[in-house]
Amino acid sequence: MDTKPLANGTVLKSRYQVMRLVAGGGMAWIYQVQEQRSDGSGHIWALKELRLDVEDARTLKEAHTLFEQEANILVRLSHPNLPQVAAYFTEGGRSYLVMEFIQGSSLQKRLDAAKGPLLQSEVLGYAIQICDVLSYLHSQPSPVIFRDLKPSNIMVTPTGQVKLIDFGIARTYKQGQSRDTVSMGSENYAAPEQWGRAQSDGRADIYGLGATLFHLLAGTPPLPAFVPGPRTPLATLNPAVTPELVQVIDKAMMPDREQRYSTAAHMRQALVECLPLFERWRWRSSPAVVANQPAGRGHEPSPAAVATTQETITTCATQPDAQTASQDDSRQFCAACGARNNAQARYCRRCGQPLTRPIAALLAVIEPRNSGWQIPLANVQTLIGRPHGRHPVDVDVSALDPGGYVSRNHALIRADSNGHTITDLSSSNGTAVNGVRLHPHQMTPLAHGDRIRMGKLVFEYRIKEAGR
Repeated sequence: MDTKPLANGTVLKSRYQVMRLVAGGGMAWIYQVQEQRSDGSGHIWALKELRLDVEDARTLKEAHTLFEQEANILVRLSHPNLPQVAAYFTEGGRSYLVMEFIQGSSLQKRLDAAKGPLLQSEVLGYAIQICDVLSYLHSQPSPVIFRDLKPSNIMVTPTGQVKLIDFGIARTYKQGQSRDTVSMGSENYAAPEQWGRAQSDGRADIYGLGATLFHLLAGTPPLPAFVPGPRTPLATLNPAVTPELVQVIDKAMMPDREQRYSTAAHMRQALVECLPLFERWRWRSSPAVVANQPAGRGHEPSPAAVATTQETITTCATQPDAQTASQDDSRQFCAACGARNNAQARYCRRCGQPLTRPIAALLAVIEPRNSGWQIPLANVQTLIGRPHGRHPVDVDVSALDPGGYVSRNHALIRADSNGHTITDLSSSNGTAVNGVRLHPHQMTPLAHGDRIRMGKLVFEYRIKEAGR
């Protein structure tokens, strides 16, 4: 049997055409594919193929079992921080999983690029999102335990949204079972109970998240749980991490799971308290996503999910002024700085940004072709560029710009009730709209269909209503 990856142009199920091989590692190949449609258009998907170049028949059988398990778990889930699944099928003796093609990079790649620890402010945003998706997984009628949280299994899109990937060793919690059938996990991030001591439950994922945060903030992974001897404290490896966050991570990584956070919602609450004050209001004003499961797919929220969400809301309400905020729907929060404003206010009392709802619009990537990127302009301000500039970017285009033609802080798009403007921030290679180069630091209005060039990248500005 041919064990080589699929050639570009291969069509599967008379529907999915292989565009390129994205990655190959472990037990799977990952391709970028385009769905063929009669009107000539086609959605971009990721195609995961089980690798067959394994000599050991037992290993191959186990790989088939895990691959099918991943498909069965993902197909019944729907959450903003999980990849959307389109299909699962076999063809030519091979097994395939068609899912959302996630633009962006893994946290492991971000660590590699940074060549050191990530900033606490950046890591906290990722951590809170991960707590949201863990709460969703753990609150399923048959709780889903991920069991393999680590930087390489966490993708971040250009807009900063986290996506949890690779459910190959995830499992459902079985009531009354004393230990896991198979002990699995990545050794630096796996909880002690994953090594055959007990059945892993949601607290194993809390340990994995703590170990992942340790790695992101220390620049080096923690020692495996089974290695004896003292550990170097996170505060020693990175003194810039606040004592409050160090305490959260230490509690999440307690060897005795009874001493960890009992739920991901509890850990989320503790992480929010590590944020600056104005950031806390922003996160508190948006309930944990576990309470907002989309209708039409998956299951109705279980009693555990409702209880977890209620617990989060109740706990937040005990903080100063939070009860007032939760009960007073006439308030609105600034998307730029998080400050609370009166419902009638047109501009933020703290930073002066307009508070009116901006026109719904997006940037579609035209060049490079077939990238499939569509970037929603959902915030009052959208900073476009690459990491490690003077200011953190909202849209990281480094995956599309390997040559570095886009500056770290290249251009800023602002929104108001009249539309959007774009400002070049003295970028090295300039910004052009419809072929006309912009003067630095001068706002230029955008109209539907405008072509924006930054370095070698070309975007098309589209107003959603006008694009229907």
